[in-house]
Amino acid sequence: MCSVSWQRCKGEPTMNRICPHCGEELPENASFCPYCAHSLNVRVECKPPKAIWGRILHIGIMVAIAAGIMCAAWLYTRPQELEGAGSVQYTDADGSYQIHLANSSERFEPPKVVNVKCEPGEEYRFPLCVTFYDSRTGENVSHSMAKKIKYSQISFEQPENSAYPWRATEPVYSGARPDAALTSFMDFVLESGSSRIIWTLGMTNGDTIRLYLDMEIEEIPVMHYYPEDTPMQTAEELQALVDEVDRTVPPETVVYLHLPAVTYTGDLTIDQHPINLCGSEEGRTVFTGHIYVTTMAKKLINYFDHIDFLGSRDRIGISAANRVHLTDCTISGWKTGVLAYGDTWVNAMHCRWENNQIGFHFNADNADGSRVSHTQYTGNQFIGNGTAVLLENVPTDISLKFADCRFAGNEVDIDNRCRQELDISQAVFE
Repeated sequence: MCSVSWQRCKGEPTMNRICPHCGEELPENASFCPYCAHSLNVRVECKPPKAIWGRILHIGIMVAIAAGIMCAAWLYTRPQELEGAGSVQYTDADGSYQIHLANSSERFEPPKVVNVKCEPGEEYRFPLCVTFYDSRTGENVSHSMAKKIKYSQISFEQPENSAYPWRATEPVYSGARPDAALTSFMDFVLESGSSRIIWTLGMTNGDTIRLYLDMEIEEIPVMHYYPEDTPMQTAEELQALVDEVDRTVPPETVVYLHLPAVTYTGDLTIDQHPINLCGSEEGRTVFTGHIYVTTMAKKLINYFDHIDFLGSRDRIGISAANRVHLTDCTISGWKTGVLAYGDTWVNAMHCRWENNQIGFHFNADNADGSRVSHTQYTGNQFIGNGTAVLLENVPTDISLKFADCRFAGNEVDIDNRCRQELDISQAVFE
């Protein structure tokens, strides 16, 4: 049976409603079939509204978590820039470290400010070391960390257009300071003035580390004595002058005695205030007696420059129980030319040691090495001695360097009884 019947009304087709259940024609606007009583309303399944805001919130949380992870990864991997006065705490993928900037590689709390006393007209060199320590164990790890350093550079914050600017040697590994990753020497004079030293390390992982140290320069009071103004023509007059210095000059004052071109035949004792003996530039100043150096000042050094020490083979020329530096001196004809003993350090450069039973005898017992100045013995000549250099006890494990030294005609060139480490690679033995 067709469910649709067409009637003509006013020439237009009309579609009558038919019950979908029984097929009978339905009255207009019927909501149920009068024949089978079925409802004619169309039932549509109602679905709850989608939780769109919940979905948005869920997506937002996931995006935030992903962003956080990406940010953390970026923060962890991005290059660090660290800065510290004297030291800095540094962490990389392998561990955590304390980096020190100081004048030695020994582990201590490095200073932020270093005070240096200088004399007018003198040149100074100050060592600086970069040293790494494991933060957990305290172990020195400079050797392994040095491999992670891509570059190293030193700069100074100092007055512009200075006539005497601060300078630094290239940072390198130094055998004199084997526990440090890098060592550099700062060169300056009094007129350079105070400065901030900035040491920058560029690591292979992109990190940048800056360590800085403030150097405060202070002028040392200095007194000069000249033969034109002060009696010093004889050994007796010279001893009287040294004794007067002991009584009247403050301990921190540096004293220079500018000696005439004479021969001092008596002994000289320097037992309190350190004295710098400067030989005549118009001739040679000669000592034939014994020089005793027993001063107890730990900071100041007795400098002997441009002097001839000529003696007899039954005496000691210079016996030093405190620090002595000899430059451009001749030490000849002694049983022992120079004896270093007790708590001291003795250094000599560009000196001539000739015809001594023992030229230079090092027998000091400064156990902690605090008196060690430097270990360069450059340009010395050891000629015709019984034993040129006798090393019985040397208070340092740092190598003694005999660069440009000449050993000729000695019965024994170097008697190294204490097995001191030596660098004789640039010495000449004839």
